[in-house]
Amino acid sequence: MNNHIKALIGVSGREINRMTSRPLYLLAVVLLPLLSLLFFVSLMKEGVPVKLPIAVVDYDHTALSAKFSRTIDATPGSSVVMTPATEHEALSELRKGNIYGYVVLPHNLQSDIMNGTQPTVRFYYQNGLLIAGGLIQNDLTVTLHTLSAGVNKQKREAMGQDEVSVLAAIQPIKPDVHLLFNPETSYQVYVTTIMLPIMLQIFILMITVYSIGIEIKERTSREWLRMADKSVLIALSGKLLPYTVIFFILTMFSNFLLFSVLMIPVNTSVVYLVLLSLVFVLAYQAIGVFFVGLLPMMRHSLNLAAFYGILALTLCGFSFPIEHMPEVFRLWAEAFPVRHYMHIFQSQILAGFDFVYAATSYLKFLLFLLLPFTIIFRLKSALIYQNFIEKIRITDAA
Repeated sequence: MNNHIKALIGVSGREINRMTSRPLYLLAVVLLPLLSLLFFVSLMKEGVPVKLPIAVVDYDHTALSAKFSRTIDATPGSSVVMTPATEHEALSELRKGNIYGYVVLPHNLQSDIMNGTQPTVRFYYQNGLLIAGGLIQNDLTVTLHTLSAGVNKQKREAMGQDEVSVLAAIQPIKPDVHLLFNPETSYQVYVTTIMLPIMLQIFILMITVYSIGIEIKERTSREWLRMADKSVLIALSGKLLPYTVIFFILTMFSNFLLFSVLMIPVNTSVVYLVLLSLVFVLAYQAIGVFFVGLLPMMRHSLNLAAFYGILALTLCGFSFPIEHMPEVFRLWAEAFPVRHYMHIFQSQILAGFDFVYAATSYLKFLLFLLLPFTIIFRLKSALIYQNFIEKIRITDAA
């Protein structure tokens, strides 16, 4: 046992020396992940996009149409930055990218309302940009309903109806809406909390594959294996231990940014944060080892790791609900630890549900840790013989 521990420490020391002697390691293991975390945290620091530029085309030019324009400008998500004379001018500004949408207040807006005729207020918004379009659409819809209700209330009060009857007529059903777990509708909670682990998992995968693959490429794998008493488990554990510590610290730092800097609510014990961060790092290191064992040629395993890491952004359910994907993709999504990370984060850390609701996801994390054992003999063979590239002899058929 003591020999194994000494071998483990020796391999880890060897890897630390390799890390400190090559600037590439410092760049890929510390600097770039750190900059990525800080970038996404600063990108979403406002929480929700505010005061998106829009235009108002006012054909009525009355006190009521001016009130419409001021009310729209007072909404948190929209800002009236111009008042073009025609719809053609507004559309031209939309095409140039100067505004995200525009509202058209028709001729005789005020007189039609007073006469009991229902005028049509049109608004156009850029829904190709889904977030910006959705925010503007929500602001304009709420504003229009509020102003319509206000005009209706004034007319009914002028007819002598009491306030209770007026309110019941305007809003027969009173909604009682509760926004759970993200009451401020902040994109920090929705976007940043999943973008940070998605970025980290790419670095973990690539560095794990590179640190092992470079040993085979430079034909130093036999020396590495001898230092580990010819045990591939000790060799892998010792080599990956320094990276495990660094990426675990980075993951905990990302938690610090989320919960202490962005002030995202956390409703669980710090023990679960530590546990989730640790299994997250270990799971992706295990997958990286699996890729190298599967394709011991470093170029191929790096390509596979990059492809797998990028797919996580789509198949984790972040950008599109898993439930509405084809069955094959729903099953494929289970092969991404970040998918289970997101489930644990949303159910246990953000919502504060009991551990039992996230237990299945923790078990799936453990399954990823078993992946290296499926290729352990193939990987050891590659480390020893360094003869993993199939030699193909091309001959002239003639």
